[in-house]
Amino acid sequence: MHLTMSHTNGADAGAAHDDVDVLVVDDDEALRSAWALILRDEGYGVATAEDGDVALRFLEEHDVGMILLDVRMPRRDGLSVLEALTTPQLVVLVSALALDEATRAQVHARVVTFLEKPVPPERLPETVAATLRRSPVNGV
Repeated sequence: MHLTMSHTNGADAGAAHDDVDVLVVDDDEALRSAWALILRDEGYGVATAEDGDVALRFLEEHDVGMILLDVRMPRRDGLSVLEALTTPQLVVLVSALALDEATRAQVHARVVTFLEKPVPPERLPETVAATLRRSPVNGV
C-alpha cells in the first residue's frame, strides 16, 4: 500500500491540521506523480493513493477538498469507492475508457464531472479549481 502527501506550506504530512485540497487516486504511479506535481505547482495540497482501499482509509482520518478518482483499478475500483463513501465528497471520475450511459446515470448524483484520459495538462488545474468552488454534492 502506498500513500503520499505533499503540502505547499511545508507542514508535516502526518499533522492532523494539514489541509488536503486534492486526493489523487489512481493505480498508475507515473500518472499519480505527474498530476500531483502539476497540482502542487498550482499551490494545492495533494495526497495520492494507489487504490480505492488506501483512499478510503485516508478519508477516514483526513478531510479533503475533492477526489480525482480513477474508475478502473485493481482491488477496489472507483465505482465501489463511490458506494463506500460515508460523507458527501466532491468527486471527479477519471477513466481511460468512455463510461457507458448506464454507469454515468448511476453515479451522476455522486460526481461533479467526468474526465477521459489522457487529460491535457492544462485541463487538470482548471477542473480542480472549478470543482473546489462547489459545495459537496448530496446523495452520497
